[in-house]
Amino acid sequence: MRARDLTWPCTPVRLDVTLREAAQLLVRERAPVLVVVSEDGRPLTAVPAARVLAAALPEAVRKDPLLAAVVGDSLDDDVRARAASLRLGDVLPTRLTSPAVVSPDASPIQMASLMARTGSTVVLVVDYDDDKPHLFGTVDAATLLQHYL
Repeated sequence: MRARDLTWPCTPVRLDVTLREAAQLLVRERAPVLVVVSEDGRPLTAVPAARVLAAALPEAVRKDPLLAAVVGDSLDDDVRARAASLRLGDVLPTRLTSPAVVSPDASPIQMASLMARTGSTVVLVVDYDDDKPHLFGTVDAATLLQHYL
């Protein structure tokens, strides 16, 4: 069994997508992360779904989670509007965290080791053809656990 056999396909995005578009993609693909790529298709970072959700929250709620208990559903429209107006690049740090990347031939133990070393719960499976990246998809920790059960 190799990374290519355990890969969950995903659609890469660029930094100019809105949070709403990013959220729709995460929901449609039931993906644990968003894979952000450069203009030439090179993986820049992997953004967890929870980070996209947090970025759509109003700043006051992010700063004071107790406020969320008081306001209830009254800020739902604000979250939707924020998600529609902000771009992914607007809410990510200037210096992006490099994703954990493996080749399609990586073994499960290689992927598990990389996850343990980096603290990432997902690895990106990328092949390079003449220095051009081809994203196969992702392998998450749950998939590796299932492999070992």
